[in-house]
Amino acid sequence: MKQKQPSMLNQNRAWRLLPVLWFFVSFLLALLSGLFLFGHTVFDGLAATIITTGLDTMRAQLVSALLLTAGAALTGALFTNRKLGGVVGASVVFVLGYLINFIQTELIPVTDAGGHIKPLQPDVLNHTVLVMIALAILSAFIGSAVGSALYEVLLEQPYKLIRTIWHRATVRQDIANRTTHTMAIQGRISKWHLERWSAIILMLVLFFLAGQSSNLFIISPDADIHGTPKLSPIAADIPSFGTTKIVEMRSVLLGNKPRMFDIYLPPTYNTPEGKNKRYPTAYLLHGSPGKITDWVNAGRAAETADTLIDTKKTPELIMVMPDGNGAPGATSEWGNSGNGKQPLEDYISKELVKYIDQHYRTIPDAEHRAIGGLSMGGFGSMNIAIHHPDIFHWVIALGGYYRADGSIWGPSQAYRQYNSPIIQIGLHPQAQKLQIFMGDATEDKAFYPGAVQFAKVLKNLKVQYTFVKEHGGHSWKVWEDQLYEALEWINWGPIHAAPQALPKH
Repeated sequence: MKQKQPSMLNQNRAWRLLPVLWFFVSFLLALLSGLFLFGHTVFDGLAATIITTGLDTMRAQLVSALLLTAGAALTGALFTNRKLGGVVGASVVFVLGYLINFIQTELIPVTDAGGHIKPLQPDVLNHTVLVMIALAILSAFIGSAVGSALYEVLLEQPYKLIRTIWHRATVRQDIANRTTHTMAIQGRISKWHLERWSAIILMLVLFFLAGQSSNLFIISPDADIHGTPKLSPIAADIPSFGTTKIVEMRSVLLGNKPRMFDIYLPPTYNTPEGKNKRYPTAYLLHGSPGKITDWVNAGRAAETADTLIDTKKTPELIMVMPDGNGAPGATSEWGNSGNGKQPLEDYISKELVKYIDQHYRTIPDAEHRAIGGLSMGGFGSMNIAIHHPDIFHWVIALGGYYRADGSIWGPSQAYRQYNSPIIQIGLHPQAQKLQIFMGDATEDKAFYPGAVQFAKVLKNLKVQYTFVKEHGGHSWKVWEDQLYEALEWINWGPIHAAPQALPKH
């Protein structure tokens, strides 16, 4: 017995080291496969494919990085049935292949469309990095779980056969070794409980951080990392920033239901100097899916207006951002629905405009009123302006489309044509007097060709228009820049003491 004890101890050490060995094998498999996947050929090809679905480059790259992280972890777990090594290896690859480049890019100075430096906000950058790491670990965990499942289906039986042959070739352990083995199992049970609770706590933290990732996918991975340009006060008692607030009104046209809108009031609006002033108004329509705060939170509309006003590139203005969400199941298209139950166009052009002119110091004429939007809002703004050139003189369509589509219009082809700007602009001489600003991104495959076609129609009709093209995709970064250019483009004319506003009822 004494002669066999050293051999038995060595064998026990080998058994204890075996999980560590498998961890490193899984780690290396995930690391090496991840480095291959994050190479330019695979990564760029996957990102390009995702861009065709409508995402911009930055969001497509983040989604690609997370998918490839899951793929690397899957590879590590597939051949070893060890999740932890695959998760760690894939997470390291995410940091090396994506996160470091992202951080380096964000450290480069950023300017707005007017060339003003947007200061880096380190706290936001650090938080974004933590959220991305959490997403990467969760992606790796999912990939490793799939890899382990595939291992059980494809490789477990061949591995069992190999292990059986190997065990039969080894010397059987004696009773003392069995006792030692039993004690080791008991020790591992206690250790397993500690590992289990640690894993639960870690997963809760990861889910908490990942739950804060919505802006990374809805807006952009670099959302809010760069702040507002520093502006000087307009005067000693006048702030350099306007104010935004959410307001509720009741819409008779939409079933006498409450309707919300976000509104931006310029710096002097609530000051003694501004109490006798009237202001031009811009209505900004969100896309689909969208909400009233999108233009301020994602498109930085308030920041853009503040900067343009501070630098004297545009006069002070009011901006109204209404709610364009209709009944569940179909996008509203900012139009009057074919069944007549959802007159959103009438709500905007008649009810909301009237309400704003009654409750705020606007200049209530078409020459001092603009309507604009992005994507669905770009379509809606052009469609509404063509139907109501007596209400809106300036129209801004960013990343929009120009033909009516979707179930909201009903089965009538004539009604779809009536709501297709590319058709209607040629049928209404008054609409051809609109001042039109179009903005689009050259990589926005879904909408850019339609914008080019609409611009050709405007050119043939000799309609005045400005068409700004930018490298990029269907993204807030593009719309933010182009809103800056659009507001600067509008020539409101003299801001005079306007006629008395409409009386309140």
